[in-house]
Amino acid sequence: MDPTTERTLRVLFVEDEAAISSVMVRYLEASGYAAEAVASVDAALKSFTARKPDVIVTDIFLGGSDGFALIEAIRAGDSEVPIIAISGGRAGFNVLAQAAKLGANATIEKPFSAAFLVDTIYRCLERSASGG
Repeated sequence: MDPTTERTLRVLFVEDEAAISSVMVRYLEASGYAAEAVASVDAALKSFTARKPDVIVTDIFLGGSDGFALIEAIRAGDSEVPIIAISGGRAGFNVLAQAAKLGANATIEKPFSAAFLVDTIYRCLERSASGG
């Protein structure tokens, strides 16, 4: 809940592994967020346009496209919505550093706990609210 507006904050969770999405969405909802999970960049962009989430959490490696494309598309539209990139990485390529260069506000390496994700979301939203 956003104490300044008394509305439930919306999280868009972009992950193509259904088991991870299911667990994270349940935990986010139990933590007071309205959470929606989608499995592709196209679905994420549609949801972003329709629902205007307060924060986006995206895996980098998705079937069909990748989180890099999502970050670039969101930032190309001048949106300042906080974006958190998550990834297990790939050998020889620091994907999370690349995500940060493209405009991700925070990065999380897999595996991570749901509590750590909620804390990272909170910190991103707090920085966004304070203009930082």
